[in-house]
Amino acid sequence: MDIQTEWVLLGLGILAIFSYLFDLLAHKTKFPSVILLVLIGILVRIYADAKGFTFPVLEDILPTLGSIGLILIVLEGAMELSTEREKLGLIIRAFFSSLVIMLITVTALTSLFYYGFQMELYISIVNAIPLSIISSAVAIPSSMGFTRNKREFIIYESSFSDILGIILFNHTLANRTFEPSIFLDFGFEIVIVLVVTMICSFLLIKLLRRIEHKIKYFLPIAVLIILYALGKMFHISALMMVFFFGLFMANSRTLFPRPIRKYLDHEQVDINLKQLQLLTGESAFLIRTFFFLVFGFTIVVSKMGNPWLFLWGTIIIVIIFLIRFAYLRLTSRGKITPEVFIAPRGLINILLFLSIPTALLSDVINQYVLLIVFIFSLLVMIWGGISWKKPRSGRELMEEVGEISSTL
Repeated sequence: MDIQTEWVLLGLGILAIFSYLFDLLAHKTKFPSVILLVLIGILVRIYADAKGFTFPVLEDILPTLGSIGLILIVLEGAMELSTEREKLGLIIRAFFSSLVIMLITVTALTSLFYYGFQMELYISIVNAIPLSIISSAVAIPSSMGFTRNKREFIIYESSFSDILGIILFNHTLANRTFEPSIFLDFGFEIVIVLVVTMICSFLLIKLLRRIEHKIKYFLPIAVLIILYALGKMFHISALMMVFFFGLFMANSRTLFPRPIRKYLDHEQVDINLKQLQLLTGESAFLIRTFFFLVFGFTIVVSKMGNPWLFLWGTIIIVIIFLIRFAYLRLTSRGKITPEVFIAPRGLINILLFLSIPTALLSDVINQYVLLIVFIFSLLVMIWGGISWKKPRSGRELMEEVGEISSTL
């Protein structure tokens, strides 16, 4: 049975308000709003099925919604980052943390799927990669209450994890064999993307300076969506372009080469940056809201009755956080809380899982196992966020300073 447009609009408006209230609640309680959004999506699906309502296009628009949301969230996070010289150690630490933890997790989960579930090796690798990536869409908003150093580490690490994960996933789908040349290709790709993004960023900054129309900040977002789409067509890490653009916007005084820097009005860039941050943040909130609502709507509750799903999800979560704890404990001289608990799965994991060709899907690792891993990873993040408090005493502040200096 079809549903009237008026009821759809009414429902969307109410759900958007609920999402806003959930987000306010999340800032107070550290409870991620995405869990509540997915739960509401599931409840709407139960009600729709009971009443015979159909929404045939929702599952088809999920990848598009997710891609736009990912662009906006990574852009929002990148525009908050500083690339000053003293941040170099933090950036390097975050990069290797995302890379090493992801590779070890892929290896561990591939072994579990291959030896434990008797899946083919190639299929095991393809299904392991989406589960091994930190979701910046969830990690970045959840780091709001942390100290600046810890928040920047989480933004860098989760953004790098998204980018590196997409590169690994695309390479794995395109090639059944691993070749050492992937590292050379990756380095070359970074250089190309960096140069193209720098040129586009400079042109967009100059263009924004000249536009007098009151609606102008959607222009760079539209350009980034085009670059993202073109990048996916040519198998280039399009998300890297988004990340670099955000960095160039936020750090125009330091990242652009000196001969180019003198042609920029940095005060105007700062004004445009604030406006773009505002637009991006609110747009990302809206897209993220409807993405997780639609994802919840795609879940059929009757298929969640298999207890083995929860066992497999639990095993995967234990592997994920054991590897994360071991790596951070070995490489960090300061406290590793709360960042050791911040490894949520979410938007990027769902997007990549939906991108797996039908022939490479598994009966064992399906969207319901992914949902369980998603929820359990958020519960761990909640527990870590609640149990950690900002340093307040003089001694704790000195420990925080020591932790910061250890990353330099």
